[in-house]
Amino acid sequence: MHKRALWTILVVFGVLAAAGCKKKVDDGGGSSRPPSSTPAPPTQAAVELRIAYGSEKKAWLEEQIKAWNATGPKTAGGAPIKAVGVASGSGEAMQAILDGSSRPHVFSPASSAYVALLNQAWLSRDGHTKALAPAGEPIVLSPIVIAMWKPMAEALGWPGKDIGWADLVKLSRDPKGWATYQRPEWGTFKLGHTHPEYSNSGLLAVLAAAYAGTGKTAGLTPDDLAAAPTRAFLEEVEDSIVHYGKSTSLFIDKMVERGPTYLSAAVLYENLVIEANSKTPAPSPPLVAIYPVEGTFWSDHPYAVLDAEWVGADERAAAQAFLAFVKARPAQERALALGFRPADPAIAMAAPIDAAHGADPQQPQTLLAVPDGATLEKLVAAWRATKKASEVTLVFDKSGSMEGQPLAEAKSGAATFLDTLDDRDRVTLVFFDDKVYPPIGPVELGPSRAMLRQRIEGTIASGGTALYDAVAEAHAAMRGKVAKNPHRIHAMVVMTDGVDENSSTTLPKVTKQVTVEGDAAVSIFTIAYGTETNPDALTQIAEKSRGTFSRGSVADIRAVFRDIGTFF
Repeated sequence: MHKRALWTILVVFGVLAAAGCKKKVDDGGGSSRPPSSTPAPPTQAAVELRIAYGSEKKAWLEEQIKAWNATGPKTAGGAPIKAVGVASGSGEAMQAILDGSSRPHVFSPASSAYVALLNQAWLSRDGHTKALAPAGEPIVLSPIVIAMWKPMAEALGWPGKDIGWADLVKLSRDPKGWATYQRPEWGTFKLGHTHPEYSNSGLLAVLAAAYAGTGKTAGLTPDDLAAAPTRAFLEEVEDSIVHYGKSTSLFIDKMVERGPTYLSAAVLYENLVIEANSKTPAPSPPLVAIYPVEGTFWSDHPYAVLDAEWVGADERAAAQAFLAFVKARPAQERALALGFRPADPAIAMAAPIDAAHGADPQQPQTLLAVPDGATLEKLVAAWRATKKASEVTLVFDKSGSMEGQPLAEAKSGAATFLDTLDDRDRVTLVFFDDKVYPPIGPVELGPSRAMLRQRIEGTIASGGTALYDAVAEAHAAMRGKVAKNPHRIHAMVVMTDGVDENSSTTLPKVTKQVTVEGDAAVSIFTIAYGTETNPDALTQIAEKSRGTFSRGSVADIRAVFRDIGTFF
């Protein structure tokens, strides 16, 4: 064959073979593709926008975070953004930032007071020369109010009479209690507010009472807080306290659940009163918001983008974009529907901020000024000196199942609990296994703190579990102290890792014994430590005594003990 003809045949064969190969690829893969293409650009890592915020606005803010994330926000460079919110008490969030356990890009406490406290604490540390948080701008508003049952408010003259802190102090100091207002069945006046070192509503409650004690509405100074009349007024307010706590929402939930015999009134946010009255079924009787005549504060929910090393340009831009989203009309109208007052003044006030939901849109008439961070630190110190002291019994399970790491962590948790208490508090320590051991105390904590820590540290695990006997014996001893010293918070903290198997008494007898009747309350705070407990029994004991039930594990028992410590 001629060489040229042979070459032509080979070329044609090669083309046909290539076509055949291409067909096989098409048939097998379902689509054809070019032999080569430009590689896709690498996927950009998502930017996470972390927002630490006061839990009072959780329902609204979590809605807005979800809605904003659904819009697919991106940075200027095209990277996706995802906002993540962490809800907690304002003081708790502040402490987490200061100790480094939380590094949010945005701090949005319930009040600008906590921005001032954060900056004060930050600047007091070595090497910090500039504030961590700018003032920020409000994203929603809600006034601090005294939530009271409507019949009780009416007995005091509401709504025709303006009620204030002085009226509450007068009632709390009256030995006749509500009998002075022809309602002896209501007993004594019982007030609740949260712990001011953990919760914004507690901090502003103490600040409002301090202002009421001085007669001022602005310009509160450290000298005012040190003055004897102010201290005396704060002591009288605090003497009416049932107990403190970390969460404002806990107070409103328990107040609605347990009714007027649990609390006569509590310092809350207006939006929580509205929320409670909006539920189905609504509380009966309803709650009303009292705006103290001496003045109150806006809970202004500032949105502060932190000036910190962990906040980069992308996070800062993302924070500003999210701020614009929550300040826009749809988000603000949704806040109004949930009982907040919009930060946008262009949005008219409407239901549910009305009398039908226990609120007054014309209030507050008198606003108090939030002082600087240094004065707020003095306020907290003044509260520690005037707060209601406690009589606490710690009932500690040392049964054999606690051996090893569980016991070590439980000891650490109990020591943490003692650290949260005040030197003026009186403490009794009761150990139990299949027996209940003689109580250690009561002792005043100040001079006895080290001794109690040593006794806890020296505990050895052994024996079974006589939980019900331990609760019954400790409660009987505590109940006898209530009448002798009514000016203390009386409570028990009970921790167990097991199911009762050795008691001579029974759960029904224990729950009947601890059930609160009248004003003689010994609240019991129970902790189920681990997975082998009987949470139903511990819940019954806590609820009957108007305490709370908590779960703990080896990993978090210290945090559980610390949280319970905020009640005292």
